[in-house]
Amino acid sequence: MTINPLLRVAGRDAPLASVIDRAQQRQLPVNVSSAPEDDYAQIDPTLAAASVETPSSVWAQQPPAPGLSYAGFTAQQRGAFLTWQRTPLTPAPLACQQLFLANLEARLLESSQYAAAAQEQIERLLAAPAWADNPATWRVALLAAWLTQDGNRLAAWLGSQPFPPDLLGVAFGIQALLGAPLGTDQLLPAAMAWRLPQGETNAALLSFRLQTLTASLGADPLAHLLGQCGNAEEQLRPWRCQHRNLRLDMPQPDLRRNMDPLLIELFATVDTGTLAGPDPSLADENADADRPNELSRAHIIVEFGHSRSEFFSFALQQAQKQRGFAQLLDEDRHLVYRVPFRKNEMRLFWQLWNYVQSWSTTRVYFEGRELQKWQIYPYSQYLS
Repeated sequence: MTINPLLRVAGRDAPLASVIDRAQQRQLPVNVSSAPEDDYAQIDPTLAAASVETPSSVWAQQPPAPGLSYAGFTAQQRGAFLTWQRTPLTPAPLACQQLFLANLEARLLESSQYAAAAQEQIERLLAAPAWADNPATWRVALLAAWLTQDGNRLAAWLGSQPFPPDLLGVAFGIQALLGAPLGTDQLLPAAMAWRLPQGETNAALLSFRLQTLTASLGADPLAHLLGQCGNAEEQLRPWRCQHRNLRLDMPQPDLRRNMDPLLIELFATVDTGTLAGPDPSLADENADADRPNELSRAHIIVEFGHSRSEFFSFALQQAQKQRGFAQLLDEDRHLVYRVPFRKNEMRLFWQLWNYVQSWSTTRVYFEGRELQKWQIYPYSQYLS
């Protein structure tokens, strides 16, 4: 029977110890430790294997226990495994998947020809429901992305596949290390995986919010969050492999804790009902105050002009609902929209700022003094 070339066969392929010796001589972005001569994951063709037509019947009656080697299978199970490995995208017991993944991990450390074939196989596994539900598949995929230093491929996986929640923070950390920016298509899968509120799911609006966040941070959000973690998170640490005799060290920064509030903010729904009027607690505080009085009470003032942004109409509509809104003409006879905010209305300010901060016509004044845009961020010392 023809054996899948990605499965390592005793007598045909080098044992894991030899694979590791060669890998240690190459410039890999991981530390690889030595392994014993006994390579449990290799397929030994000298062991008896019963002829099997339908592996599913064998799996239903006597599935192999997780963690077993090929030698630990019964003859009937070995026959079922050899039949299944010709079409490995079909369902199989966990023990079979573990054995297949262990061989893929070793192949990733071999020559470019084997490594490339293993990466292509991993792509196919991730698209197969029988494999995508196994977190171990994603661990091998992360290892493949790191070994190839391919952040864009990892970003594509995170945007199109349901990643295991407990591994997702590390996946974003590795993406940050590889320099691939956070994509709009990655936001919703991450929020769903971590069960975060998803009030606003319009793709165009999320893209705009992500762009403005990147502009305000002065860096891609993932790179910014990685910088907040410190050097300790980027140090090499033991990586749990599927091949039990394989020892790898690689960086595993986990961005989960810092990403949660970022995602919550990006998905926040603009409360147009609240934005439509003043704080009810101020209802008895000169509700009919004229505009000059509103300016005198203002903690911060935003001015902006016309923009070609697709969100201009929405931003203007929300600004018009704010108490003290005014339309003015500047010295060049251009129309300017002025919006004052009191101290207890800063939440409304940040909601509007999310849309207007990147426009060239936007100006902000704090207690009569104009601020630079880089000075404007939550808890800024320039706003206190």
